[in-house]
Amino acid sequence: MLSTADTGGGAAEACHRLLEAFEQVPQVEVRMLVLNQRTDSSSVMSVARSPLLKVLGGAFFLAERAEIYLKNGRSRRNLFRVSTARFGFDVCHHPWVKWADILHLHWINQGFLSLPSLHRLARLGKPIFSTLHDLWATTGICHLPLEFGTMGRKLCSRYELGCGRCPLLMSEDEQDLSYQTLQKKRFLAQPPFRYIAVSQAEARLFEESYLMKGRMKPFVLPNPIDLSLFSPGVTTRNEYPQWYSPKVKHYLVFVAARLDDEVKGAHLLRQVCEEIKTQSPERAEELCLLLVGNIKNKETFADFPIQTLPLGAIQDRHQLITLYNLSSVVLSTSIYETQGQTLVEGLASGAAAMAFACGGPEDIVVDGVNGYLIPAFDAELYAQRLLLLLSQREAGAFSKETCQASVQSFGAKTIALQLLSLYEYALTHPTQPEAKQ
Repeated sequence: MLSTADTGGGAAEACHRLLEAFEQVPQVEVRMLVLNQRTDSSSVMSVARSPLLKVLGGAFFLAERAEIYLKNGRSRRNLFRVSTARFGFDVCHHPWVKWADILHLHWINQGFLSLPSLHRLARLGKPIFSTLHDLWATTGICHLPLEFGTMGRKLCSRYELGCGRCPLLMSEDEQDLSYQTLQKKRFLAQPPFRYIAVSQAEARLFEESYLMKGRMKPFVLPNPIDLSLFSPGVTTRNEYPQWYSPKVKHYLVFVAARLDDEVKGAHLLRQVCEEIKTQSPERAEELCLLLVGNIKNKETFADFPIQTLPLGAIQDRHQLITLYNLSSVVLSTSIYETQGQTLVEGLASGAAAMAFACGGPEDIVVDGVNGYLIPAFDAELYAQRLLLLLSQREAGAFSKETCQASVQSFGAKTIALQLLSLYEYALTHPTQPEAKQ
């Protein structure tokens, strides 16, 4: 498996969990090649093991950002919503790449693999799978072909037309950087590449792209979760974290790598909390919103309508599970999610889930069973349903056991075995993708 990092961020975490899942499957030996190694696993290796190569990796990252900055009118606003993969490492001759029968790409941008290095990998004659943690493989340069606004999102008009005149570059040029990069990506729509979408909604978007339409159909397989680890637990008084207060009747939890990322919908979360305070001032006083993740702009969560507790990024899984165990509901107000991994984590740990119908959550939240799925982007209805859910949970509905049972199909071993069957098929049918699942 190839990933820019082995932990930190949803894509890296998903890749590492898949690595751990395959380590429990006797028929498979898996290794993970990364740029940024943060764990000490013997199954993980960085391509930048020497100081010089680490500097080179940093230089690749900076060179790519510099080019984008110069092409987008010197704006930092959308600097990290796009990638060109102009610069990166050539891993074709790496011992682990030579050793592997199957290559499985995860998130490989920001200095790890370049388009030329991907082209060279394709010529090795090995099946190449790519898990779509976003839709970069199908676009010119953007990671999601969506335009965001305060009222929600819409599909970029250029996505189905072959890019050019890219709104993220503020460009009116038909053959701008997005168009040029898309032309270089044409080989990605041919064997030996096979794609795995992590939700039905992502698969539909994939098939609408100019690059992939009529050429490729992705498999649909969600990111895995270790259900033996993420599970409802009984937290004893001695195990309560320092922030825990028995005076809080319900903890709500909001988790993201970066909480104020535009796509996570912090402005919608604020609207929901304002509605809660308006609809039920007494209930609002009983709530505390746990904010788990990095916050770049501290003003985003300043003067929130209900009590908040910023906890920063939490890397320790056991701390994260304890947090879910103590929470009544895991919230998502994202404008779009390819999957919604934090919803699965919360449900597996016994919390109910709330989300807008915005892509991946539609495969996770079963309305009225393990939480509520709200039409996008109705903050008033979201607040109504959240208040209802809290009352119903107090009466015994949305139990921890029910919530956990709803995500059994996301279990790591289940996903690993399904993926193994795809690998085996690919080895015997190198140019014939299996029928879409």
